[in-house]
Amino acid sequence: MKIYFIRHGETVWNTKRLFQGTSNSPLTEKGRKQAEKLGERLGNIQIDGFYSSPLGRTLETSQLIIGNRDIEVRLIDEFREISVGNMEGVPRDEFQSRYPVEFDDFANNPKDYNPSVYGGESYYSVIERVKVGLEKIISNHKEGENIVVVSHGVTLKVLMNILKNGTIETLKDEEIPRNTSLSIVEYRDGKYSIELFSDISHLEEGM
Repeated sequence: MKIYFIRHGETVWNTKRLFQGTSNSPLTEKGRKQAEKLGERLGNIQIDGFYSSPLGRTLETSQLIIGNRDIEVRLIDEFREISVGNMEGVPRDEFQSRYPVEFDDFANNPKDYNPSVYGGESYYSVIERVKVGLEKIISNHKEGENIVVVSHGVTLKVLMNILKNGTIETLKDEEIPRNTSLSIVEYRDGKYSIELFSDISHLEEGM
């Protein structure tokens, strides 16, 4: 089984450097074009299952990737983005100013990151739900099938750490995949191997 993990296209809030979390921000025109180009890249691949986070930016990306193909999009809540509570829609500078410890831990110290003061979600919570979502996909399909999952930056960062048998201490070293990047994971005989990570070769120079 091959699983094609995709981060959504560029959003308005991405360009404004605002934390998105579980709040919705529409794709920019650039983000829409990114998704369409990825759709072209995947055009000749037989897709046996297509999953998307339920958030607007992933659903919009999914539809643009699918285009005119007759493919059903299944919602998978376990692959939604990490919630940052009341800091969603807030500029990074303001977040850092108001909660300097939490802001630093978010990027550099996942183990101790505690977002309860603003109603956010811990990394421990994200790790557990991503594991559940991954098992759900595996149980729904058989070896030899091609599966697409459209998700989010931090969620995919957590996923890659899980697939490498990492710990919450190693999570800080994982990269966040780029917008509409493609990461391909092979699942065979109960084991995962990462064949490609955050590839954007389908995008034109400078896009």
